[in-house]
Amino acid sequence: MTTNTEEKKTCLPGAANLEFMRTVDRSLLHRWALSEVFLTDSRQTGENDYLAAAQLPPSHAYYTETTSRLNAPDPMLLLECCRQAETYGGHEFAGVSRKSKFLLRSWKMELPGLLTLPEEETPGELRISVRTSNRRGTPGDVRRLRFGIDMKLAKRCLGFVTMDVGYIPAEVYDAVRIQGRGRPLVPFKDIPRENAHVAPHLVGRSSPSNVVLASATVDTDNAYATVRIPLDNRSMFDHGQDHVPGMVLMEAARQICLLGVSDLWGASVSRTTVAGFEFDFMRYAELDAPTTVHIRKTEPYAHEDNLSLMLPELRTFYIEFEQDGDVIAAGQMHTTTSATVNVLPEGEECL
Repeated sequence: MTTNTEEKKTCLPGAANLEFMRTVDRSLLHRWALSEVFLTDSRQTGENDYLAAAQLPPSHAYYTETTSRLNAPDPMLLLECCRQAETYGGHEFAGVSRKSKFLLRSWKMELPGLLTLPEEETPGELRISVRTSNRRGTPGDVRRLRFGIDMKLAKRCLGFVTMDVGYIPAEVYDAVRIQGRGRPLVPFKDIPRENAHVAPHLVGRSSPSNVVLASATVDTDNAYATVRIPLDNRSMFDHGQDHVPGMVLMEAARQICLLGVSDLWGASVSRTTVAGFEFDFMRYAELDAPTTVHIRKTEPYAHEDNLSLMLPELRTFYIEFEQDGDVIAAGQMHTTTSATVNVLPEGEECL
């Protein structure tokens, strides 16, 4: 498996010594529930490098509640593990204040090894290596960081994630949010709950509680949907928020892609999974304004790279999120459809 020099993140020495016996301090992950903490260890290995470990739950009310027939880990679970590694390492190793508020600017994920993993009897042990760069600010008052993340699972190189994250001091956060909104923030408990949803099986789900599309329309080459904000889903909203988290927007993107895979391409939802994505976030997604997600174009995957080398039936969906007539997030999501998982022999160790 190869990648270009800029994107390649090599596994660092010491990954074999990471522990999977207990979870880390949940407060450093911005989590209330221990059931939502997957990170089990993290160790600094250099000024800008650290390792992290995460155990993948064999059963989970959100991440494993899918109709997928592929023996592959949930890409959103992998993304959440990387987000936890970014959040923990930002606080512990990179000088981000515990009081800082996070602002996701962009992220990208590639999972070329997703369909090459063997089935294991024990919970998956994800090993993560992280390199930070593009630091802005000083220790204790860091304002921006870039994270380059490499994942290994079952001794196979699984994929890569990059994140560009900004940080806002807690004492100015409310003022920044109100200025950006043009109106006061609404308390989380006062946001109306939504019950309408598309049929779960259309978006790869069995439980309505995990569906994040309230309605959807598919045309000849695009699709539109109203995003259902699952405020009572304690995985997507572990605690009260003043905005829609990026993880929820990614779930909405995944679900409209699965809808598009079936209606636009005639492919199997249960044999399709996310292979990667890249998204930019222009501003916070507000809880008290309607959000729409739009597939504006879809086409076969057009690049010759790791994804096209390792994964079959790749498709690219160009997606935009809108609120009040403005695009608040936009990017591409890639899917792969496969009849089987092609398990490779035990992979090469990263150098």
